[in-house]
Amino acid sequence: MPLTELLADDDRRDEIVADAISEVEAEVDGLSGLKGKAIQAGYGGLKKIRPDMVSSNLHKLLPRMAPAMDPHVEAGQAAGDVPAHFVANADAIAEDLLAVTDARAAEANNKAAVGVYNKLRKGAKDQVVSAMPRIGQFVQRHTAAV
Repeated sequence: MPLTELLADDDRRDEIVADAISEVEAEVDGLSGLKGKAIQAGYGGLKKIRPDMVSSNLHKLLPRMAPAMDPHVEAGQAAGDVPAHFVANADAIAEDLLAVTDARAAEANNKAAVGVYNKLRKGAKDQVVSAMPRIGQFVQRHTAAV
C-alpha cells in the first residue's frame, strides 16, 4: 500500500510518526564528529524550544513526503528490495525529501526553528543520504506490514 494511503489513516499515521521519532532520535544520537555534535545541539535546541515540535512536524511532513516517496517505494518493491533501492537512489530520494522540508521551512512561523534549519540545511543532503539505509528499512517496515 502506498505511504500516501497509509498516512491517511489517523491511527496508522500516529504509529508511523512514533516510529519515525524513534528513527530520527537514533540517527541523531549516532552522529559523531563536529558536524554530528552541531546537529545534536540543533536537535536538542529544537526540542527545548517546543518539546512536541518533532512529532508535530512529522505529522505535517510525512503526508507531504509520501507522494515524493511513493514512486521510490513502488520501484523498490518492483525490484524486490526497497531498502537496497533507497540506498542505490539515495541522492534523488534525498533531493525529493529535502524539497518537502524546504517548502515547510518557508511556511514556518517559528523564526528560531527556521534559523536552526537554515544553519543545518547546507549539510542536510549528506546527512539524508547517509541515513538512507535507515530510511529504506523504515519505509519497508511500514509498507510491507499492510
